[in-house]
Amino acid sequence: MKNLSLTFMMTVAVALFSCSTESESTPEAQVGVEFNTVKSALTTQAISKETPLKQAAAGTLSFSTGHIAISRLEFEAETDNDSIEIEFELKQNTLIDFATGTTTPDINFISIPAGNYEEVEVEIELSEGSEQPAILLFGTYVAPDGVEHNIRFEFNSEETFEVEREGLISFGEAQVAIAQITFDPVAWFISVTDEQYANATKNEEGVIVVSSTENTEIFDVVADGLDLASDVEMEDDEDDQDEE
Repeated sequence: MKNLSLTFMMTVAVALFSCSTESESTPEAQVGVEFNTVKSALTTQAISKETPLKQAAAGTLSFSTGHIAISRLEFEAETDNDSIEIEFELKQNTLIDFATGTTTPDINFISIPAGNYEEVEVEIELSEGSEQPAILLFGTYVAPDGVEHNIRFEFNSEETFEVEREGLISFGEAQVAIAQITFDPVAWFISVTDEQYANATKNEEGVIVVSSTENTEIFDVVADGLDLASDVEMEDDEDDQDEE
């Protein structure tokens, strides 16, 4: 079994302790972490910005399956008057299925006091050193001539990514909310051109592998633009259920 280290620290202003100890505790809000993966196709750049020639057609790129492995997730929140500061850290190897956004194992909900928060921050650290790359994605590149090429992206580095949500966020008593983090890999490839795909080498299985050792010209472009968690949104889980 993998080691699980869970820490939770809460700092509360003295004024919040003025209530009688005999009174019932206020039901806390529950915040869960949910991962959203973007699988829609990207229209690739036919040429680089430095190339004066134009090309009428362009290719498309999309990813459909794979995984993203993380080793640590940290959640922080502060109230608008700095009376409450939440810090929650989960140290556990967690695998995010790119096709579904589900995690293995499940990431449990975080209990926080009800109130108004002015900033929520989520920090994610990729896993490193396992047999599989931290990011392993499978997709398809369709060239301007309509020919499809299988593509595999591998990224293996112990990097940390942060996403923030600023502005007033209110959590009611016993409310269930979701912190949704979005992964958009085609945005990482947005600066790669059709010319670079055309010049890419394939492995024995006919797959364009983009990694630190294969097709490194493309990999360097992607690594420079890599923004793992591009956005975090807070949603009321009860509202989502009512819409269904």
